[in-house]
Amino acid sequence: MLRGRMFGTNPVRKAVRDGGGVLWVQEVFPTLQGEGPFVGHPAVFVRLAGCNLRCFWCDTEFESSEWRPTVGALIECIEAARGPGCDLVVLTGGEPLRQDVTALLTALLAAGWRVQIETAGTLWVELPAHPALTVVCSPKTPRLDPRLEARIDAYKYVIGAGEVDGEDGLPAVSTQRRGAAARLARPRPGVPVYVMPRDDQDSDRNRANLATAVAVAREHGYRLGVQLHKLIDVP
Repeated sequence: MLRGRMFGTNPVRKAVRDGGGVLWVQEVFPTLQGEGPFVGHPAVFVRLAGCNLRCFWCDTEFESSEWRPTVGALIECIEAARGPGCDLVVLTGGEPLRQDVTALLTALLAAGWRVQIETAGTLWVELPAHPALTVVCSPKTPRLDPRLEARIDAYKYVIGAGEVDGEDGLPAVSTQRRGAAARLARPRPGVPVYVMPRDDQDSDRNRANLATAVAVAREHGYRLGVQLHKLIDVP
């Protein structure tokens, strides 16, 4: 597996709408989902390459791969990575909706997989209507694509100390320009909201971020997450 940290050094890449027969993939790996509504579930992660945003604190590598499998070859790789009892595929990135993933989603759902998409919510592709498809949005900008908003099943916010709105406890600082104010897109009423402390690679900052996330979860009824995969040291 390819590991590294981008920290906003990645190129900003445009959306690709080419039918999705071939996808640019960073890596495929088995793990436990560490965040959001499926926390603790065995999963196969499919990290798609490239992103249309440049978040200065992003600690994920998604640009170094040259692997461009067909959907069929990618499905074979996912099946090979499946562990006993695992039926969850997580499409993440980068930004997974930057590429045309409709064909991949259709194939995975037809094969009986549950599929979770982790997206920043700024891009849209046609998504199958299927009860086993879950869209988790982690807003990084003030606006989301309105076509996607109706499909969002859960929201996830990364919390930094001193960077939340006093009224709702959600981020009020830009992810694209360090120190700039930006009220990130807010959740649709009635949809579950998860908050998690940002990993700033600094123990003092991380403790402060965790304390802030705990406080806003208590005050506003959000669901707290703590990046389980990092605590148990799995990919």
